[in-house]
Amino acid sequence: MTLSSICRSVVKFYFNCHHVESSSLYVHSAFTRRLQFACRLVSTFLICTFIGYGTTLSTHLSHQFMIPNSGVICIQETFGHTLSTALHVSLAIIPLSIILFIIQHLVVVYHNYPIGIVLILSSSFCISYMCKTFQTRKLTLLFNALFFLTIFNKEKVQSKLAFQLVANYIIGMFVAVLASMLIFPLFATFDIENRVNYCLLHIDQMHQFVLQAFLCEDEIKAQVSLARARVVERRLHKTMSQMRTRLLDEIHLEPSRLLQRICRRRKKTITHLNIKEQADLVISLMFHVCSLQSMTNQCLFNKYHKNLVEKLQSNFTEFTACQSKVISALISPSSITREVFLHTLNNLQASLDSVNAIYKQVRIDHIEEMIETGAKIQSEDHLSHAFFFFQLGAIVRILRQTMVIDSELDTKKTMKQKKSFGDYFKFQLDWSRISSAIKSMIIIGVGSIFVMVPTLANTFANGQWILIGLCTTQGDTVGGALTSMKMRLIGILLGSMWSYAIYLAVGEVLYKICVMLVPWLFLFGYLKLVSHWDFLAPVAATTPILINLGQTYGDVLREGNYVLLRIEETIIGIGLGAILTILIFPTFAVDMLKKNIQDTLKTCCHAVESIHSVYDHLFQQQNPKQQSIDVDQHEETKFNIDPERNHFHRLITSQRTLVQSTALEPSFLWFNYGFSSSRYHTLVLQQHDMFRILHSMHATLMYIKQYSLNDHKQIEDLRLNSTDAQILLDLDVDLTDLSRQLNDCVNLWISYFTLTKTTYYRWSHIHILRKKSKLIKGDLSANEDCLIELHQTVLRLQTDYQQAMDRLTDYYIEKSAQKEEPSTSVPYAHNDQADSILVTVSAMYYSTIQLVQVVMALGTTIHTIFELETTNVYRNF
Repeated sequence: MTLSSICRSVVKFYFNCHHVESSSLYVHSAFTRRLQFACRLVSTFLICTFIGYGTTLSTHLSHQFMIPNSGVICIQETFGHTLSTALHVSLAIIPLSIILFIIQHLVVVYHNYPIGIVLILSSSFCISYMCKTFQTRKLTLLFNALFFLTIFNKEKVQSKLAFQLVANYIIGMFVAVLASMLIFPLFATFDIENRVNYCLLHIDQMHQFVLQAFLCEDEIKAQVSLARARVVERRLHKTMSQMRTRLLDEIHLEPSRLLQRICRRRKKTITHLNIKEQADLVISLMFHVCSLQSMTNQCLFNKYHKNLVEKLQSNFTEFTACQSKVISALISPSSITREVFLHTLNNLQASLDSVNAIYKQVRIDHIEEMIETGAKIQSEDHLSHAFFFFQLGAIVRILRQTMVIDSELDTKKTMKQKKSFGDYFKFQLDWSRISSAIKSMIIIGVGSIFVMVPTLANTFANGQWILIGLCTTQGDTVGGALTSMKMRLIGILLGSMWSYAIYLAVGEVLYKICVMLVPWLFLFGYLKLVSHWDFLAPVAATTPILINLGQTYGDVLREGNYVLLRIEETIIGIGLGAILTILIFPTFAVDMLKKNIQDTLKTCCHAVESIHSVYDHLFQQQNPKQQSIDVDQHEETKFNIDPERNHFHRLITSQRTLVQSTALEPSFLWFNYGFSSSRYHTLVLQQHDMFRILHSMHATLMYIKQYSLNDHKQIEDLRLNSTDAQILLDLDVDLTDLSRQLNDCVNLWISYFTLTKTTYYRWSHIHILRKKSKLIKGDLSANEDCLIELHQTVLRLQTDYQQAMDRLTDYYIEKSAQKEEPSTSVPYAHNDQADSILVTVSAMYYSTIQLVQVVMALGTTIHTIFELETTNVYRNF
């Protein structure tokens, strides 16, 4: 390796801007990212400790331990997340500090219990209402608690205490932002691009496994390849989950376009996609590859399939090679010209055309064999394989969209909705946030009793850890709060043990304490990025900092008793918090989960209605002038799927989190057999499959619509030319019926979820009490009737298509009896566009059948869930 290549590798490693395909497993991996974050966290702690204790600031500031503490809490995995946390907390505590400064000088608070309780309650209410995110609310409530703990328990405090606390916070957060930007920086922009490159590479790998399974002549061999594809799929979903939810929100504070130009300047001539468009590209590709996987898993490995794959072996090999070259060009950091990339895309399209040509010829040969033998065309073979080849074409079309076809795309700006000046000053009350703020205020008020009542304050050394614990363990739901409490208790136990070990080893020598804290912070900095440790690790990391460096109120006790007192107060605070969280305006995670499922079902139902309306517009209008669709309408219809897809992914991600939170709630109080996490996880997967099929149906309609834009007579001419052959089936009646059935099912399921919510939720929503208050046996019977009707729809769709294939067989036999060759009697034999439309319509029909089957499985799972929750059908031993 040359010196320049070594330097480039070092720079890419340092700035986390690397090439996935050639990266070493040990250089660019989750292990390395965690080590880099641990280095950033330790560096933040050391710099903050030096500023707080080793400079002249130590003589002007109080609570210096809050400088390293706030820095360690503030620093996050990416620069965008760290900067966002610092800005939100700063915007919250700066105006709060001004108000607290005025309170300190105008009101006598020392041992003035009524005034003190009123002030801490009112400030806590305002903080809880105004701070929307958990991290900002936690740090701001901690700031508020420290201020009142100090002025209430100390007769003489500095006049600028509020501003000193703000200075401690801002210094720590500023150091965290600098460390996140300079020490092994990980920008959210680069993280998303690294994830996009990883996903593109492994989607291609998953695609190859699926094609290998499709080309197998034996079903057992196919299952081996599909098992490999499922392993890759799980890793892809894990990689994409953060990209879709957290990281896309973190790039807003980063100069994304500038970072892209610096690090990806060699690729700007071949692709015009921004960060969000790259994420959408990966999500769309994943949907289509998963659709291929689903079809291959249900494929019949019969004679027709074996004959098809035997002729497609070499062409599929060329196709996968061309697709891998396109993916490599997209993720490769090496320079590639626009002409070379365009040539690679053209080769991919040519290989797909050859595959489609062979597929069409196999179907024509099958018709000739059918005429000779008198066999029937099996609808299962025709539909499933048409769906498979449509998905291949959809993947190629998505990859071709990455190319900068027109130079105007470089200068085209996305139109954003502008806000008026008055919009920034509009204020609207949110009653759910008001109730949450009142709940937070009451909980903190109870915790302040241990600080303000002299007897309790003397017993618990001013009781500050009880109040601080109550400030930092509040969640949006009961399950979320209980999860935070569990993690905080474990983190404090671990941190307290290490704190006591530090005291026994080095006593109170500052630099030795820092040396002992470094390996501890490094360990939990590494664990912070590990799943299920993201809340526990910061608590365990900051506990020794607070105990060993911040014995502000524990000077009367030495370290051993102080550690035990911290654990004792934490247990008391968490116990009180758990009881109060359940009793005061409880927002149970199970209620939010069921509301989330209701919103997801409504989203899918709305998507079906949109697909039906687009289908009507394409196939049912007889006036050519009305059938002609302009480009603006096409873009508007195409745009509708994107917000629904993004909204759907947010709902599904929230559902997975809520299922975990609900598992900790006392669900036995309102469900007969508790909460079934496994069945709700199954429900989440089935909803995901449902939307994936809807995405495929939307893709089929957009493809047909593209032809109607180029030639609005194409579909109508094909319909007229193929009337005798009965090739095109009319799905309008089926889609109308399906839309009605799905609406009936969704409305019934929504009523199920509404009526099985907790008693408090139903009492707090009067419109529910005005209706039924619980499920009855007839409600579950209605669901059974809906499932029976859906099953009849599947049978009717399959029967209708098989009858159409039988009529087609009779038509070809009749033409053969008239001495007409199949190449002339088949309408699509010499028309590639007609063949593409027919394959697309068949894929649409197959997707419709699959959609009904997924809805049936979803309804069955919902039926089982509500039998478990409301009946005594299933009994425990």
